[in-house]
Amino acid sequence: MEKDGKQVSKVNGFSITDSIKEKLEMEKENYESDYLEECIGAGGLWQVCVSFASLTRCIAMFNLMSVVFLTPTTDFLCVEFVDNTTTAAENGTCYENCAEYVYHSEVMKSNLITDFGLICEKEWLASFAQTILMFGVVCGVSFFGWVSDRFGRRIAIISSTVLNIASMVPTPFTTNYWSFSGLRFVTGVASGGSLIVAIPVMMEIVGNRYREYVGALCLFPDCFAQASLALYAYYLPTWKNYLHGLSVTSIFILILVCFVPESPRWLISHGKVDKAVEIMFGAAKVNKLSTEHIKDTVTKSMENLKIDENKTVNASYLDFFKDKRTIIITMSTFVIWFVTGVTYYGIYQYITFIGSNVYVTVVILGLIQVPLFPIQIALTKLLSRKTALCGFLLTTGVMMTGLIFTPTGHWSTTCLGVIGFTASSATYAVTYMYQAELFPTPLRNMSFGIVSAAGKVGSMAAPFIAKLSPIWVPSLIFSVLSLVAVGFCLLLPETKGKNLKDTID
Repeated sequence: MEKDGKQVSKVNGFSITDSIKEKLEMEKENYESDYLEECIGAGGLWQVCVSFASLTRCIAMFNLMSVVFLTPTTDFLCVEFVDNTTTAAENGTCYENCAEYVYHSEVMKSNLITDFGLICEKEWLASFAQTILMFGVVCGVSFFGWVSDRFGRRIAIISSTVLNIASMVPTPFTTNYWSFSGLRFVTGVASGGSLIVAIPVMMEIVGNRYREYVGALCLFPDCFAQASLALYAYYLPTWKNYLHGLSVTSIFILILVCFVPESPRWLISHGKVDKAVEIMFGAAKVNKLSTEHIKDTVTKSMENLKIDENKTVNASYLDFFKDKRTIIITMSTFVIWFVTGVTYYGIYQYITFIGSNVYVTVVILGLIQVPLFPIQIALTKLLSRKTALCGFLLTTGVMMTGLIFTPTGHWSTTCLGVIGFTASSATYAVTYMYQAELFPTPLRNMSFGIVSAAGKVGSMAAPFIAKLSPIWVPSLIFSVLSLVAVGFCLLLPETKGKNLKDTID
């Protein structure tokens, strides 16, 4: 019995040792996750104030979506011919010997088409202006993602906002198409920064239990900005005044953004402990929490994370390809964001049931996403990140598959299109949150730059895919791409409830 007892004790000894090691590892992980929460709380008034940084997304969405009113459907009619012939001109018809066209649009009194004569052989330039803007966005998300991780979130937010205003203000004064397009490219670069920098900031200042809320609500400025475009266009019905109105609003947003502090988590990851402690002291006071333990907590966390004070962290895009695991995560998220960009903006083309009034259409397409927020929060709270993301992507794929077999104009087509669009919209909320959890602080914004660029490339491809014929081909492509994205999603690690990593392994 004694021998048996020793064997049991020995076995139990190993079990206890393994259990203790596992517990210590869990405690270490939780400690790394909670050091910021211990100092300033998981969520409070300070976090709410800092979240005003998300308003920079309004500026980006103003610029990305404004094209619907800059180049609306415009009728034209030749009223004078070179040889003074009395030919009865037809509306919307181009004539080689036409000396003067008159234009009419039910949306804007003047727009890019009317002022720059973007008809007939120049018709393609109307769409090309948006392509130039989106190419600028692709460049901007990569550049400002690097700036944010290298020099700080605050510098990236303010510099991108300033560059936005510096390019937006002179744009209405341009007198030709190419000077307009040149400024729009710069605006696209700046919008790329405004679009992505604020999200990691919001993710880095809240506790684990609030990330699901941030993941959904950080997209609220997008809905507000898109819906408000109709008001600007209605009350400022010329493209010059329209852009002036957006510029003035952006200036007010810049004033608010100037009060946004640096991310304490970024400061700590770069060894800037004194500045981090200073900001955390202020945050704790605003949240009515004790400040006595902040210095000690930060010091212990830096020792635990093996961060050297005042040591510069030189992260680069090469860090995304340093090992097999990181490469898989990088490529998988790249594909998922590309597919989401294609499906979101592609399915957008199917939403024609709302009506011909463009003002009402823009408002509804902006606000239709608001009721999704509680559903997104509930599902991401209940399900794991992979399950939620795969679920939304799979829903999009299934709905698009259904569209292949439904007749055009049937009520079922409308239902499937709406469900597919809302599922694709919900995918964005999950991917923003998931992306912040997959990469460490020194690489977080650069990772957003990479995947956002993929998403924008997808959004540029979407209109061309949506116009393919026969009519079932776009649905098939959206369906196949969504299912492919599900496969790549399965390659990602689960991150729900885990700490935001502050160091590169």
